[in-house]
Amino acid sequence: MEIQWPLILFTFFNCLAAGVFFMQGLLTLTGKGKKMQNASCVIAIVALAVGGLSVFFHLQNPLRMLNGFGHITSGITIELIFVIIFALAVILYFLMARRSEEGVAPKWCAVLAVIVSVALPFVTGESYLMAAIPVWNTMLLPLYYVVAMVGLGGFAALIIAGAVKEEDAVKLSAMVALIGALATVLVSIIYAVMISGMGDQYTDMEFYFDPTLPDVAMREVTEVTGAILTGRLAVAFWLGNVVVGGLIPAVLAYLVMAGKISAYKVLLVAVVGFVCLVIGTIVWRVLLYEVAVNALIQFQWALN
Repeated sequence: MEIQWPLILFTFFNCLAAGVFFMQGLLTLTGKGKKMQNASCVIAIVALAVGGLSVFFHLQNPLRMLNGFGHITSGITIELIFVIIFALAVILYFLMARRSEEGVAPKWCAVLAVIVSVALPFVTGESYLMAAIPVWNTMLLPLYYVVAMVGLGGFAALIIAGAVKEEDAVKLSAMVALIGALATVLVSIIYAVMISGMGDQYTDMEFYFDPTLPDVAMREVTEVTGAILTGRLAVAFWLGNVVVGGLIPAVLAYLVMAGKISAYKVLLVAVVGFVCLVIGTIVWRVLLYEVAVNALIQFQWALN
């Protein structure tokens, strides 16, 4: 098992698509964001398509996907179903907005947007829960995807609002971005603490020995599961995920929400916050793969 960048990109772009549509739904419910509707729908569909294409690179041969679709309860089938539902909801929202005399989608479309936007990242994360990989086998994984979706959506909405000059959407978008950024940090820290105690779930054997690396010392299982908090991955976690990917975006979102950023600088601040949050979410996904990969290798050698 190695780090699967196509899957990392798939989950990221799913969260981004859901986040943009989620925010547009919230804005519509509060009577804001009229100018943002078209841009939000287009960005959501494009992000969803990019994420879907990433899966094909993961499978190497697109025909392999048909095997997964052979069972209605398989993870890939469930993901496909919710991706289609999400896409249909975006199209419906767009058409209803165009049809409306006021040029605004009806409230029920906004409610539907919020529901499908929360469901998509949750189902995406839930499809990766498996007993064979304890690091992933926790409801904190889909929860993380949901809170990351909220943060990404908030900052993406700030960028769109700044681009189309939709000033009435700035404060709400900044508040959602702040909540999402802080929630992302909190969930990832709780998740990292939980992972640090998962050593016993992999093997009862304390050490392993790789005969192909006779000059490498044996490691304890806890060195792998505890690597995020205090080991070799700690710098990436605390700096990349917590500080850059969470605290900095939270501070920027707060400054915008509190009106301490002038209107003409909101777009620039939103872009910086969005980039920082993207870095954090990607770093966390890579860390999850790193721990899972090394723990599985350790487990295999322990069996040998």
